[in-house]
Amino acid sequence: MILKHYILRSFKDPMNLVMCILFPIIMIAIMTVAANAAADGLNIINGFNTSATNNTTFNALFFMFFSCMIVTDYLYVEFRSDLRWRLMATPVPFNKFIFSAIGASMIVTILNTTTVLLFGRFVLNAYLHNIFMTISVLLTMGILITLFGVLCFMLIPKKSTTTAVIMVFAFAQLLPIQFNMLSFERGVINASSFIPVVAAAQAVIYSGTMMIEFVGQGFADGIIRLEPDMRMALTHLGILVGYMVIAAIAVAILGRKRKI
Repeated sequence: MILKHYILRSFKDPMNLVMCILFPIIMIAIMTVAANAAADGLNIINGFNTSATNNTTFNALFFMFFSCMIVTDYLYVEFRSDLRWRLMATPVPFNKFIFSAIGASMIVTILNTTTVLLFGRFVLNAYLHNIFMTISVLLTMGILITLFGVLCFMLIPKKSTTTAVIMVFAFAQLLPIQFNMLSFERGVINASSFIPVVAAAQAVIYSGTMMIEFVGQGFADGIIRLEPDMRMALTHLGILVGYMVIAAIAVAILGRKRKI
């Protein structure tokens, strides 16, 4: 019942719906329309829109970090205020409220991103790559991002500071993408592969049955079609899982020390 309460509360929050669903959908749609105009139809391959594919994959995963603020909102508002003592006075174990809030945030984060991906697939005609890898990445990222929010709560006294940290960390991950630091060369792991959003996107993209690399400055310079590279996909997923395990251990250690 407590978990259900937190889940329903998340969906009733208009800011959650705006920042985690509506905003990414608008951004992906605008970027795809602009790319389509520049490509003049050359970005349609095997019936799929490659511009929509790239925009949907990276942006959906990037905006998952905004969901960190769902769990931090629960934790700061309820567990660092006078409400904490009211919750502790109930017959329900106090940690059940905390775990329910964390679990709800994780579930809502995954559902929000799934909605964005489905919009890209069925409205913008994006290609979703390997569905099993996509699900694996969503689950791993959902857990990692929620744990990141919990760590921020444990280490930072003020919610406003935590919000700023999350925003800066999220946008800093766009730099490798915006400055073309990503490498799709076969069998290569570069520095950007160790950035969470990039690792997640690479895991999904390398697993696809249709992977596209643009040569030169535009579509007219040629397109190379590459076959799936599951070794690289699993390597990037492994990097992501590694981050998740480290975050889980850190949360467990800090939670025990602070008796949360």
